[in-house]
Amino acid sequence: MDARLVWDTWRRVLTDDRLANWVMDPNSRTEDPHGCTADEVAILADYAGTPAPTESNIGMYRRGLVRNALGALDLVPLTRRLLHASGLDIEAVAAEFVQSDGYADNGPYFWRTAAAFVAYLAGRPEFFSRAHQDVLAIDAAGIALARQLGECAPLIWPNTAAEAFPAGTSPSRNLRSIRFVAHPAATMISSSCDLTPWIESPFDFDPRHDLEASPRHWLIYVPAAEAAHEYAELSQRATRVFDVLRVPKSLVELATALNDVPHADVLSLIDCLAGLGVIVSASDLLSLTSREVQVPPGQGRQAADDLDLASHRICGAAPHETA
Repeated sequence: MDARLVWDTWRRVLTDDRLANWVMDPNSRTEDPHGCTADEVAILADYAGTPAPTESNIGMYRRGLVRNALGALDLVPLTRRLLHASGLDIEAVAAEFVQSDGYADNGPYFWRTAAAFVAYLAGRPEFFSRAHQDVLAIDAAGIALARQLGECAPLIWPNTAAEAFPAGTSPSRNLRSIRFVAHPAATMISSSCDLTPWIESPFDFDPRHDLEASPRHWLIYVPAAEAAHEYAELSQRATRVFDVLRVPKSLVELATALNDVPHADVLSLIDCLAGLGVIVSASDLLSLTSREVQVPPGQGRQAADDLDLASHRICGAAPHETA
């Protein structure tokens, strides 16, 4: 038998329930072998001749995919908590997801698996409530950001950018000459519920608790390479600033776009977002290198009360650890 054809046929058996049944169930072999060639049918028959190891290998492969799927949810603790507190058989749910995904083997690309798993859960009726859909959407946005950064890492990360643009813009800077832009390591998503308690306690929040129906705006950003993504709840004005600055703009252009926001407030919003490193000077973004600025412990981050943002929430710490 041709080695490559054996390999390809075996991979089809692992990922196609119909072929797996043909191999394992003698009664199914009277049926059409689903478009297989004569050589492929001979390979299937060979596997069928050793049912015990064949069944064991198929089972090991698929159980491994289930373990990988559940492990991928460690990247998104909000969704992980949602599933684990749902009362559903999580192994069965993961197995159903793996089957629905065509038994795809993403190997070490766990963010890709997480993206598919979150999308699958969003389509299950058990998670159709407004709060659950909000959680799945915010995690989907975080996954998309992580995958984008994996494809193209920024020259500077928000923590470094915050050091380069310290809080309280220096009068020596010619603000009119600066073009501001949203950092590529940040994104924004809105929710219909106040997810604050869930984000603050992602490992033990009870999803059965009612959440206030209140539109909120969440900034998701990755402060440094290899760091977990963090969240900041933005005010309506801060949300508008971030959204407008997806395209570089000068201070004058920004003020024009936000014509109902006083000039002083625009400067304050820029300062606050720049303090997180999620709004940067477009020229700095191009000119600074990826070498991280070493920030002493406890520095480089402002307290929530100092920001013109609704709150600064951090997600991704260990269970029971305060941020």
